[in-house]
Formats: sequence, structure tokens, C-alpha cells
Amino acid sequence: MNRRVLLVSSLALVAAAGIGASYFFNDRKMAETLAVGGPFKLIGTDGQEVTEAALKGKYAVFFFGFTFCPDACPTALNTFSLMMEKLGPTAEQVQPVFVSIDPARDTPEAMKEYLASFDPRIMGLTGTPESVAETARIFRVYYKKSGEGDYYLMDHSTAIIVMSPEYEYAGVMNGAMSVDEMTARLLEIMQKGS
Repeated sequence: MNRRVLLVSSLALVAAAGIGASYFFNDRKMAETLAVGGPFKLIGTDGQEVTEAALKGKYAVFFFGFTFCPDACPTALNTFSLMMEKLGPTAEQVQPVFVSIDPARDTPEAMKEYLASFDPRIMGLTGTPESVAETARIFRVYYKKSGEGDYYLMDHSTAIIVMSPEYEYAGVMNGAMSVDEMTARLLEIMQKGS
């Protein structure tokens, strides 16, 4: 029995090593197949339809959240605001985007009112539950309703996704970064793209 356990363990180890080697040697190919971002149709804060075409020509910095969020969302949006200030004239090349994952409560009007507390350059987007779900899917963003009644919350990932001026995936940032860290990371992504 010990021999059998040893044999199975050895085979598992060899298989794991093979998968690891395959990932190491093919990570470029794997990264190319794991597309992030793509076409979307959402609604802006003035009720107008917004697609990815509105973002071409700038570095679009996407954060997915919701207006009832108690901590991560206001923190990330405040960091966006301070980052835009810190970027100075370079901020003209950047379009921060806040996409709601809670379309039931986050109407265009609610988004407009909420975003008034942050940098006016932040674009707010919402939409139907289906269009929001599809947009989150193509950006590989996780979210899920948590709780019942009027005061439910939304569990969600806090990654910030950066798209290039050609609207291609350019990089990712952590939503918990400080202003200095986020600014430096964005500038690094922009430098790589130039």
C-alpha cells in the first residue's frame, strides 16, 4: 500500500511539474488567449449610450463597484481623484471609468449624484443587468449580490484595469494602492505603451 501511495504521489508530482513547465514556457501564449476588455454598451450619467469608442485615444482606467459600497469604492474613487490631480497635464491622456455592478439601484441619476463628490473627469457607467454582467465578464471582473432587502451589498473584485488608447489591455492596478503607488504604476503602464 505504501508503494502504491508513493507511486501515485510521484505521478502527481511529475504531472504538476509538467503543467508548471508548460505554463512557464507558454505563458506568453496563455496571456494572449486570456483577453481582457472588449466591446460594451452601457449608459452614461446623462442617460446616453456609451460604447468603447468613447474611450479610444486615452488610457481608460476601469474600476467596477457600486454607489452603496461602504469602503472599497469610495476609497478607489478618491484615489482616482487624487491621482488625476497628481498627474498634472498628463491627466489629459487618462479617462477614469467607474462601472456600476448594481444596476438595480445605480441609475444614471444616482451615479451622477454619487460621482459629484469625486473628480469630475470620472466617467460613470451603468446599464441593464444583462449589459453590466456582459461587461464584467469581458473584463474578467467578479461580483455577486450579498444579502437581501434594501440594504444588500455587492461582493466584488477591486482590480483596476487599464486599457490603452487603442483600447487594448495595457495592465492592471490594485484598488488598495496609495495615490503615489497608483500614479507610479499608471505612468509605468503608459511608458510601456509609448
